[in-house]
Amino acid sequence: MRKPMPKTFTLLASSALLVAAASSAQAQEDRSDWPDNFTVGTASQGGTYFVYGSGWANFIADELGVSGGGEVTGGPTQNLALVHTGDMAFGLTTMGPASDAIKGESPLAPWHADG
Repeated sequence: MRKPMPKTFTLLASSALLVAAASSAQAQEDRSDWPDNFTVGTASQGGTYFVYGSGWANFIADELGVSGGGEVTGGPTQNLALVHTGDMAFGLTTMGPASDAIKGESPLAPWHADG
């Protein structure tokens, strides 16, 4: 019986395919409006999200030739708020905070009615 593929491997493989397709299709495009750098909101340093986010940022930076890296944050809920306000280009989150944000119920989000 085959073991199911870990979600992490699936996510990384999907990212690699998307970047490869996008970079080959856009290789001849004008990149003058691209940012010089980007950050990925992760969580506490040394934790799983920091490792994944930093690794993903390094991979994207290498593929696209843009400086990027992981940034220590308060975690998934804060990452949603940081991306929403434009303070971060990307942020890792989980289903709970993502669902709350979609419903407008995220306690840290600037658009939250009670926040």
